[in-house]
Amino acid sequence: MNARLLTSLAAASFVLGSSVCTAQTTAAGTEERTTRNAEGRATDHADDELRDPTTYELLRRKPGEIAVKPRATSSGKGMQKPLSSGEAWIYDAIADYYVDTDGDGYYRFLRVQLDADTIHTMQDVYAEIYLSTDGDSWELLYSTKDFSIWGTDDDDDYEVETELVSGYTTGLYDVLIELYDSETGEFLDEYGPNESPDFSLVPLEDSGRDGIVVTQPPVTIINESGGGGAVSWLALAGLAGALSLRRRRVAAR
Repeated sequence: MNARLLTSLAAASFVLGSSVCTAQTTAAGTEERTTRNAEGRATDHADDELRDPTTYELLRRKPGEIAVKPRATSSGKGMQKPLSSGEAWIYDAIADYYVDTDGDGYYRFLRVQLDADTIHTMQDVYAEIYLSTDGDSWELLYSTKDFSIWGTDDDDDYEVETELVSGYTTGLYDVLIELYDSETGEFLDEYGPNESPDFSLVPLEDSGRDGIVVTQPPVTIINESGGGGAVSWLALAGLAGALSLRRRRVAAR
């Protein structure tokens, strides 16, 4: 973490005050989901450094707007993996979790990093990230913007950092990445608990359950249709003075 970014985080933490997270007693299935997300190339920053917190955007979904789909069971029943053309695939991926303010072993930040390869010289793709706590269904957490991958280049890794703000109960979450072709919307590949134990039983909880109480300034809400942007002031507060990125593993090339 460079000194300039650390200084800005520390300064921001003194500006913030009262509450943002409410309705913590509501059943998880009926809670509004609120997250803050930042995405981009993994090479934008050092491995032990977080993305610029001013690039985080707020995403809020009401219960009826939350996309959910069934997941395959160990017996092979349920939702099956779609067929793929094999034109692109996820070569490797990493799931990191970090920032545990109340020290209960559950974290409110999730970083997913993927290295996708293609048989083409270049291909535009996008990724969808899902969470699951019940073993029966996947819930959409975030859809990335379109990004380019180049052959089997080692330096085109893409990542998403997500702060769980509200609506996510304390628990062990499975994580899944799905890769799609940007032009056709064709399913290309997936990477999750079946591919790596790092994507299974990830200890997460939202900021309210992690003991964070802040007042957020006016923001522009990001809807499913896109548009607008916002500074992650809650991210600024939470990261200041407590930045401890927990790398679960280092990808072997």
